[in-house]
Amino acid sequence: MVRKNILAACCISIVSFLLNGTVFVISYNRLATPFLTEEQRVLNADFIMNVTVGAFGAVAIATGLSIYMLIRNR
Repeated sequence: MVRKNILAACCISIVSFLLNGTVFVISYNRLATPFLTEEQRVLNADFIMNVTVGAFGAVAIATGLSIYMLIRNR
Protein backbone atom coordinates (compact mmCIF):
# COMPACT_ATOMS: atom_id res chain seq x y z
CA MET A 1 0.00 0.00 0.00
CA VAL A 2 2.84 2.40 0.85
CA ARG A 3 4.56 1.72 -2.49
CA LYS A 4 1.33 2.41 -4.32
CA ASN A 5 0.98 5.77 -2.52
CA ILE A 6 4.58 6.70 -3.25
CA LEU A 7 4.21 5.71 -6.90
CA ALA A 8 1.04 7.79 -7.23
CA ALA A 9 2.73 10.82 -5.64
CA CYS A 10 5.76 10.43 -7.93
CA CYS A 11 3.58 10.18 -11.02
CA ILE A 12 1.67 13.29 -10.02
CA SER A 13 4.98 15.11 -9.41
CA ILE A 14 6.22 14.21 -12.88
CA VAL A 15 2.96 15.29 -14.49
CA SER A 16 3.09 18.55 -12.52
CA PHE A 17 6.66 19.20 -13.70
CA LEU A 18 5.74 18.52 -17.33
CA LEU A 19 2.59 20.65 -17.22
CA ASN A 20 4.48 23.57 -15.67
CA GLY A 21 7.13 23.30 -18.37
CA THR A 22 4.56 23.11 -21.14
CA VAL A 23 2.65 26.13 -19.88
CA PHE A 24 5.89 28.09 -19.60
CA VAL A 25 7.10 27.23 -23.10
CA ILE A 26 3.75 28.01 -24.71
CA SER A 27 3.43 31.29 -22.80
CA TYR A 28 7.02 32.31 -23.52
CA ASN A 29 6.61 31.62 -27.24
CA ARG A 30 3.37 33.58 -27.46
CA LEU A 31 4.36 36.54 -25.29
CA ALA A 32 8.11 37.06 -25.70
CA THR A 33 9.01 35.63 -29.09
CA PRO A 34 7.45 38.39 -31.20
CA PHE A 35 9.45 41.04 -29.32
CA LEU A 36 12.86 39.37 -29.17
CA THR A 37 15.40 38.73 -31.87
CA GLU A 38 16.83 35.25 -32.32
CA GLU A 39 20.10 36.37 -30.71
CA GLN A 40 18.28 37.70 -27.64
CA ARG A 41 16.32 34.47 -27.25
CA VAL A 42 19.51 32.40 -27.44
CA LEU A 43 21.29 34.62 -24.91
CA ASN A 44 18.38 34.48 -22.46
CA ALA A 45 17.57 30.78 -22.86
CA ASP A 46 20.28 29.47 -20.53
CA PHE A 47 19.39 31.87 -17.72
CA ILE A 48 15.65 31.34 -18.07
CA MET A 49 15.94 27.54 -18.10
CA ASN A 50 18.25 27.49 -15.06
CA VAL A 51 15.75 29.52 -13.04
CA THR A 52 12.55 27.89 -14.23
CA VAL A 53 13.67 24.25 -14.11
CA GLY A 54 14.62 24.66 -10.44
CA ALA A 55 11.33 26.34 -9.66
CA PHE A 56 9.33 23.72 -11.55
CA GLY A 57 11.21 20.98 -9.70
CA ALA A 58 10.46 22.57 -6.34
CA VAL A 59 6.76 22.90 -7.20
CA ALA A 60 6.64 19.30 -8.43
CA ILE A 61 8.25 18.03 -5.21
CA ALA A 62 5.89 20.10 -3.07
CA THR A 63 2.92 18.82 -5.07
CA GLY A 64 4.08 15.22 -4.73
CA LEU A 65 4.61 15.56 -0.98
CA SER A 66 1.21 17.18 -0.55
CA ILE A 67 -0.51 14.44 -2.51
CA TYR A 68 1.38 11.76 -0.56
CA MET A 69 0.27 13.30 2.75
CA LEU A 70 -3.35 13.47 1.56
CA ILE A 71 -3.29 9.86 0.33
CA ARG A 72 -1.60 8.63 3.51
CA ASN A 73 -4.12 10.34 5.79
CA ARG A 74 -7.13 9.10 3.84
